[in-house]
Amino acid sequence: MSPEEYAKQHQKAFRKAFDFLTSHFPPDDDDEWWLRTAREVADANVAAGGGTLVTELLTGVMNYLGDEYRRRYQSGKTDN
Repeated sequence: MSPEEYAKQHQKAFRKAFDFLTSHFPPDDDDEWWLRTAREVADANVAAGGGTLVTELLTGVMNYLGDEYRRRYQSGKTDN
């Protein structure tokens, strides 16, 4: 691949992860929300073409959502 093709691939992976985070933040305190989000993250990975970079970025987004969930709901806070 050319440097330009790599740049486009990288941009697509970061864009997919950012858009996924934006559309799923803040996390809900609802089991159905988490099940739906798990299905949607798998779909987002496939739509972005998979691969190590997009998979790791989306995994990071899910980990971040989990951290935010714990911060908001397990600490007794419900601030947005």
